[in-house]
Amino acid sequence: MERMFYLKKGVYRRDATSRPISNHMTDRISAGGDIDSYCTKCKLNLEHIVLAMVGEKVVKVQCKTCGSIHRFKGMPAAKAASQRKAGTASRSYVSNQALWETAISEADGQELPYSMENTFRPGDVIIHSIFGRGVVQKTFFKKCAVLFRDKERVLVSANT
Repeated sequence: MERMFYLKKGVYRRDATSRPISNHMTDRISAGGDIDSYCTKCKLNLEHIVLAMVGEKVVKVQCKTCGSIHRFKGMPAAKAASQRKAGTASRSYVSNQALWETAISEADGQELPYSMENTFRPGDVIIHSIFGRGVVQKTFFKKCAVLFRDKERVLVSANT
């Protein structure tokens, strides 16, 4: 009895025991022959048909499962997991909070409720309904950069 394995929607593959055993190291590979390769569309190591060769090197293959044509690729190397230092995010948050506290203490402008129709100057303190208190850092055409406790955000304003 032949067993089929579900790979993805509409794609099935036979069990390795149901297909003829082939050792690619001892078999002579030629154009039109079968070879296992990493399929870039299926993202799996599947059986392919050899389409082009340069000397003894396989260059182009076609996936027997999805039909896509691509360069021959062995199994992709496992990506090295980047080791993130513990506390990196918290240090960033602390420095933003320290900047915010310094900016609030040094702010010399008025304390205004935020509205898109208002105009703001650098140093003004804004009270935002969602983000809380913030200090205007820079002004642009119809925008202003405001430093809040967690991060700097660009808000819409009536600045010209």
